[in-house]
Amino acid sequence: MGTVQRSSGDPSANWRGRLVDFRPVAKQAKRERQRLNREARRQAELAAARRRKQMRTGRNIAILAVPLIVVFVILQMRSSGGESEPTRKFSKPPALALKPNTVYSATLGTSEGKMTIALDSTAAPNSVNNFVFLARKHFYDGLTFHRVAKDFVVQGGDPKGDGSGGPGYKTQVETPPTGYQTGSVAWAKGQQDPPGTAGSQFFIVTSAAPAPGQGLDALNQQPYQYGIIGAVTDAQSLEVAQKIGALAPPNGDGKPTKKVTIKKVTITESTEPTLPAETPSAPPAS
Repeated sequence: MGTVQRSSGDPSANWRGRLVDFRPVAKQAKRERQRLNREARRQAELAAARRRKQMRTGRNIAILAVPLIVVFVILQMRSSGGESEPTRKFSKPPALALKPNTVYSATLGTSEGKMTIALDSTAAPNSVNNFVFLARKHFYDGLTFHRVAKDFVVQGGDPKGDGSGGPGYKTQVETPPTGYQTGSVAWAKGQQDPPGTAGSQFFIVTSAAPAPGQGLDALNQQPYQYGIIGAVTDAQSLEVAQKIGALAPPNGDGKPTKKVTIKKVTITESTEPTLPAETPSAPPAS
């Protein structure tokens, strides 16, 4: 047989009948896939660990925060008596809402002591209704007695604290049928306001007239000008009013020499008939 010679001009002739081995490339790709899978699993495990740590941290913070929040709420409720914040601005006077056959009184807790006021709802229902309304809205809580007139009155109930403030309205109330006396509680008003004008400022008469025609005597000139609210009902309450009255400034009438705060005004109702209390007389001058 003759010998078949390959043409040296055919470049592919040298590869005919030979196998190309791709196994090293396949193994390398597999190893790369495995590495990538391991890395993905590792990243997933790290992310899961971070989430677990964050959850533990959040749970621990919540466990610590809840008691603190509870304590804060309790302290806030205790400091405010569990009641709402004061409202000190109204668009109109309150509607008459006193209960029939009910006796009303008010306790003024001040930085100088407590005073009890018998509210005269029989002779002055509109006046008492206005005071009860403001007190129950906590209007007076935290205000001051901004004026003290020596041997005459102490005055408070102004949200501005300078004698110019009020509740956003003025209303007409009853003046007293027989005038004012030591211990009387009545509404303050401006000189230009008509008799019986009431807002939120009130005064307490602390003593009899220091001299004829002065103090209480001047207040009792008819026609009576100031809406009556009631009167302090016991000697101890009057003593507190007089203690505040002793803080009159050197000129005898103005801002007290010591800040006096109305901490809280509490309204009490009673359906039992009670005899009107005797208004205490002023103690003798020392």
